[in-house]
Amino acid sequence: MAATADGNLHVYMLSVGQGDTTVIVSPQGTVFVIDAMRPTKILSLLNVLGCNGTIEHLVVTHPHADHFSGCNRLASDLTIAEATVAPFWHEFGMGPQTYRRLIGRLEDQNTKVTFLSGYGRWYPDGALTTPPPGQDPAIDPNKPFLELLGPTNGLVRMLETANVFQTNHLSIMSRLTWRNFRMISTGDAQMENWSFFDHEHMLADKCQVLRAAHHGSANGTQWERIDRLSPSQLIVSSDPEATHDLPDLCGAAIFAEFDSANGRIATITRDTGTIHLRVTPGGSRTLRMFGDAPTDNINLAAATALTELSNPTDWPALLSDRMQGL
Repeated sequence: MAATADGNLHVYMLSVGQGDTTVIVSPQGTVFVIDAMRPTKILSLLNVLGCNGTIEHLVVTHPHADHFSGCNRLASDLTIAEATVAPFWHEFGMGPQTYRRLIGRLEDQNTKVTFLSGYGRWYPDGALTTPPPGQDPAIDPNKPFLELLGPTNGLVRMLETANVFQTNHLSIMSRLTWRNFRMISTGDAQMENWSFFDHEHMLADKCQVLRAAHHGSANGTQWERIDRLSPSQLIVSSDPEATHDLPDLCGAAIFAEFDSANGRIATITRDTGTIHLRVTPGGSRTLRMFGDAPTDNINLAAATALTELSNPTDWPALLSDRMQGL
């Protein structure tokens, strides 16, 4: 056990400004992290959660600083048992010097490093049941699991041939499943990544929570994908006033339309601060927000409920602002 366990699934979507960081604690207390910015903030949260100094699995979706800049500090201060990263052999996958240093540090620490090309699956709390004598082991359907989908060599070659390949196309997409709950995280996935996601039939199942791709850009999260996945909560990790102006005009229009329906929430971490999602074994979900700025540590005692009525993101105002910028 890496953190205090209470039998529930906990997902912390951190307020880090223009970037992504997700800290997940499994029902049995296994800690895994998807992308990492603001390492002091992450370490503070892990300490409060009772982490014993181990991250069981670190996923780095792709080598852009707003997704991995905190990883070197985590690898320095903590034990990282396993890491999954974007393909390293491609020129885009090599990333900047700080990213290459991270890979070297993980290798030096005997972290199990996987350079993902295609599909992978990981069970944070174990998976195999102990069978009666004479029977084969089976997968326990009540255990959570994380599916990871990275770009295949074929997809990379196709995009290179079309002269459209960029670092964002290396993004590893993930789906977290526990019983009837599903949450999809997307890094900076582009529409071509979504096409591959669909090709692997991973759009056939709905999800309850979606982390919007590429901080709400039109090329990251299209309406057709959202409509097919039919989430109830859509989280955009972004600062709309940062240099990239994300969510952009099309993204803001999509999320405003999504948020206008009864029972659905689309929100931006700039407005909510860190968001805590708790899922019980029975499938009930609660969302809380902490109102912290990107440079603030999270005060878990300062939470307020995040609901359709309390959602602080004003999508019509953001949409109007983007319209004026045309």
